[in-house]
Amino acid sequence: MIPSQEEATERARVLEAAAEAARRTPGVAYLRPGFGDLVRGAAARYRSRTHQASSASRIAGVRAYRVDSPHGWDLRVHLAVVRGYRALDVTRQVRAAVTAAVRELAAADGAPEPRVSVSITVTDIA
Repeated sequence: MIPSQEEATERARVLEAAAEAARRTPGVAYLRPGFGDLVRGAAARYRSRTHQASSASRIAGVRAYRVDSPHGWDLRVHLAVVRGYRALDVTRQVRAAVTAAVRELAAADGAPEPRVSVSITVTDIA
């Protein structure tokens, strides 16, 4: 099922808010692109060289899935932790920051508070 333009825009805004919240968290070195992100990036560069439209908005290291539509999000964040920080502390802070960012986004839109589930995977210590 292809999402409507409104759903795609909302998903892109959630991805951006989640990624920005995660990046601002102390101890986060960077969001880690997965293999799929790397392949999609190569495909997007190829499409741009051949003047074809790029695919829907994606942010490396963050995935957002709609659950309990329309009032819930399941987010998955893959990141690297700065050496010297405790990964457990960083993941807790990222989870709280991402949850707050998505809820603030919904509140700004006048939507009811969404149920937000955030899972964090630490892929590297940098």
